[in-house]
Amino acid sequence: MPAISNPDQLTAVIGFTLPQSALDHDASIYLTYDPAHSRPSEKVRVPVTDLRPELEGAVPVPVGVQLAERGYAVMKHRSGLLSGIPSEEGTQRYLDECAGILKAELGASRVIPWNSVVRQNKDDVKLKDVPRQQGPEQGFIPTTRIQPIAGVAHVDQDEVWGHELCGKAAGKSAGSFKRVQIVNIWRPLQGPVTNAPLAMADYRHLPPSSLAKHGHLFGVGFDIHHDASQHWAYIRHQMPDEIILLRCYDSDQGQHGEALYCGHVAVRVDGDAEGVDPALVRPRESIEVRLVAIWE
Repeated sequence: MPAISNPDQLTAVIGFTLPQSALDHDASIYLTYDPAHSRPSEKVRVPVTDLRPELEGAVPVPVGVQLAERGYAVMKHRSGLLSGIPSEEGTQRYLDECAGILKAELGASRVIPWNSVVRQNKDDVKLKDVPRQQGPEQGFIPTTRIQPIAGVAHVDQDEVWGHELCGKAAGKSAGSFKRVQIVNIWRPLQGPVTNAPLAMADYRHLPPSSLAKHGHLFGVGFDIHHDASQHWAYIRHQMPDEIILLRCYDSDQGQHGEALYCGHVAVRVDGDAEGVDPALVRPRESIEVRLVAIWE
């Protein structure tokens, strides 16, 4: 494993959408998904914190506490199922494993895998349109529809689409449960990750003024505009046995002071390949699994 860099020296270039004040048109047009009209964006170099010292700490902070405080969590988890993902049976086994991780960490009554996505950081990988899901994905092999990295900061679901998605996953209204959440589990398929790592925005430093709703392939989420108060972090040289959990929706909607969601994006960290054997510097490939946790 390459040496840990001083987190105070790390910077990354992040893609942000422009706020309404910087546009010459009404931003409400982006509430409806249209691949031909993307919201204008900008690249901004910002400080980023390396989470590796935390991940390697002797006393890990419980995942539930991390999610509640900042909207994301990091933990160690070694999976023996990654090589089987390019098959229907192997994908299902991995989805079930992810559901088991989340159920154990959050103490949910049950966890339902909603879908999975494999992404690659390659110029020839283009965004593929997919039908909007009406229920949990069945029989899908994510390596058969590889998507590009998500290079503009965002939150996956707003409160309306998040609630609806949970209901579709459960087969009945999400309001009939004590609580529901959407949490993604993200991990690289090979490591160390030296390009386009996933960075997360701490919910406690994500002002509402830096968010704007937008329509996308799957529903409605939030764009993120740059704000100097934001705190971004990532796992330097992340390996496949290190996972990130992202809270995307919580039916409690902050009533107990918990984070509502986590902004995230693939970033370009300055000098991120330094100290890594050149043979290990390769395009990032990752898998994310979207999960619906239910408390009955």
